[in-house]
Amino acid sequence: MPLSPVHHRGWATIEPGRLYYGGHIGAGDLHAHPAVQLMVGDELILAGADGVEHTMTAALIPANTPHAIVRDAAGVLLALIDPAQAGRASHRPRTGSATAWRVDLDLPADRDLPTLQELVTSLTETAPPRPRHPALIRAAQIIEEMLPGRVRLGDVAAAVHLSESRLSHLFSGEFGLPFRPYVLWARLRVALAAVSRGASLTEAAHTAGFADAAHLTRTVHRMMGEAPSALADGVRWLG
Repeated sequence: MPLSPVHHRGWATIEPGRLYYGGHIGAGDLHAHPAVQLMVGDELILAGADGVEHTMTAALIPANTPHAIVRDAAGVLLALIDPAQAGRASHRPRTGSATAWRVDLDLPADRDLPTLQELVTSLTETAPPRPRHPALIRAAQIIEEMLPGRVRLGDVAAAVHLSESRLSHLFSGEFGLPFRPYVLWARLRVALAAVSRGASLTEAAHTAGFADAAHLTRTVHRMMGEAPSALADGVRWLG
């Protein structure tokens, strides 16, 4: 989600498991993040790992899928959704071609938070999601409780009475991403929530369990295509 502090401004808010953004989106390099991403706009030009550009008005990009925003776009609605809350959207196949991300929906006239929330709900809940393994649901809760401390696969597996290999398989199979990227996404959500409350990057990093602000900066750049300062300087956070 490339957001330059100078050229790309908009609003954003965080609720449990979801980050919502509306406004101008800037072009960025190929990147991937451990979250399902919904984008809606008048003319989105996206590319996958194959480098082929595709134009669309709505895209639903699976977690851990490399993608690039080829050209700036205004009036965009964007949501990052925790795979644990993405319902049927978390089971879309990952592919290197952007054409597979296209979603058929009517472009909304309003580009505000209620509209985006409604779109996310319709795409994640209109069809019954696959039933989650009870141990996986509990594991996600335990990860949240362990932050900002160290989170080990073995400790979480023991807490839910599964082997490490079985729990790892469940994360990849049902959430669409391995255990470690899921934990990283959980830390990132905590850090961004802290930024939204006015915390400095150093404070946000420590709140989420990153080593320091530099570690947080590298992680955000790798996963979202931009420095975290853009989220502090270029975005109006809604209360």
